[in-house]
Amino acid sequence: MKMKPEHVEQLKQAIVPLHSQALWEQYREQGLSAMRYRWDLLYRSGLKIGDGVGTSGLPLYAYLNDEHIDTALRAILR
Repeated sequence: MKMKPEHVEQLKQAIVPLHSQALWEQYREQGLSAMRYRWDLLYRSGLKIGDGVGTSGLPLYAYLNDEHIDTALRAILR
């Protein structure tokens, strides 16, 4: 995983409290993907992702793309 450990921890602190098996089951029943679930949790957390230059928030896009971010989200929710 390319994400810095401190950023992984920030994501973890924001997302883990929102995760529940019941919510995941609702997504599955509706035919929604695991990726959709992960990114919806990120959105619900209110954590903003920026690029460290023109967009405020956690500067993940300064050195990552969506695939890298999703890999971290997947690892957090295992």
